Amino acid sequence: MATTSQGLSLRPMRPADRPRVMEICKDVWDGRDYMPRVFDSWVADSASTFQAAEMDGVVVGLQRLRPYAPGLVWYEGLRVAGTHRRQGLARAMLAAVIAQAKDQGFREMRLATGNLSAVQLFESAGFSRLVDVRWWRGLRIEGGEPARMPDPSEAARLWAAVERSPGIELYHGISADFNGAHDLDAAELERLAKIGMLRAGPGGRAVVGMRDPWGENLALAFVAGRGGALRELLMSMRFEADADGLSHVTIALPRDHPAAEDLTASGYHLANDDDTSYIYGLKL
Repeated sequence: MATTSQGLSLRPMRPADRPRVMEICKDVWDGRDYMPRVFDSWVADSASTFQAAEMDGVVVGLQRLRPYAPGLVWYEGLRVAGTHRRQGLARAMLAAVIAQAKDQGFREMRLATGNLSAVQLFESAGFSRLVDVRWWRGLRIEGGEPARMPDPSEAARLWAAVERSPGIELYHGISADFNGAHDLDAAELERLAKIGMLRAGPGGRAVVGMRDPWGENLALAFVAGRGGALRELLMSMRFEADADGLSHVTIALPRDHPAAEDLTASGYHLANDDDTSYIYGLKL
């Protein structure tokens, strides 16, 4: 058990903490927090660090550190009880977990947030904004063929097209995957192809990478290509959503990305008029 300068003790989360954690999270995102859905699996995951923060024997916060790629660790689940906010507890918890990641030899910590207060916290702790995301949505549609799933052996060739794609620089070298942003390179295309989460258009002139969705939809973490090739691929993803019985396709696209025109022409629209979804990174 670690203790911060604020007298806050950090210990592994336990199954018996569930009622208290649910109480802390009940008002997060107007009662739509994902924590009730993931709590049991997070407690059972021995490869990650799921921590409870205690003061005077009462759990007042939680956070999780999850290795997800060589040298990379993902930070998520930061919550502080409403009764204990604005006391510097989140800052102390974050500082403790950064020190822990350094001690474990990770080269970088990454995270995602849509909370403006959290943005101030992370930036003050030295995190750099890597991707500024806008969410796009396209409803499923009948009548066409799903996109082609490339073989892993095609990764190097497809990457040559991806890295020349307009707007790819807006991803700043990572995929916009809010479950864990991997480095965006040929190795990532190969990894996605191996797990069936890479799609390519005709001739490999357009490519999209998928991520695990948060609901009944297909979710894309990056898009590459332009014009007719990209539009055909984007339509194919809507066909695939229909074939899979899903409601829509969600795309995390960097703000001001030139593919916005192709998305609009392919029946996609902004899911929100404005949003504040970012991926951050901290070199350790």
